[in-house]
Amino acid sequence: MTPLFAPAKVARMAHSRVTELASVDLAVCDRCGLCLPLCPPEAIHLAFDRLLVDRDTCTGCRKCIAPCPVGALAMVPA
Repeated sequence: MTPLFAPAKVARMAHSRVTELASVDLAVCDRCGLCLPLCPPEAIHLAFDRLLVDRDTCTGCRKCIAPCPVGALAMVPA
C-alpha cells in the first residue's frame, strides 16, 4: 500500500507553517559548535569557519537558541 504522503512532502508541509527560523549573528558566534548536535533536522552547519543555518531545513524548534553561550543564535521571521 502506498502512503498518502511521501515523507519529504510531509516535511515540506510542516515547514510551510514555520513562522520563525534560527539565525546566526556571525559577529558574535565563536564557532563552539554546541548548537550543532542540538538541531533535530541538522539545519545548522559549520562551513568555511562560519556557522550557517539552512533556511529550507530549519523547523523553528528553538533547541539551539538557549544553549548558545554567547547568544549568537536568535529567531527571525521566516
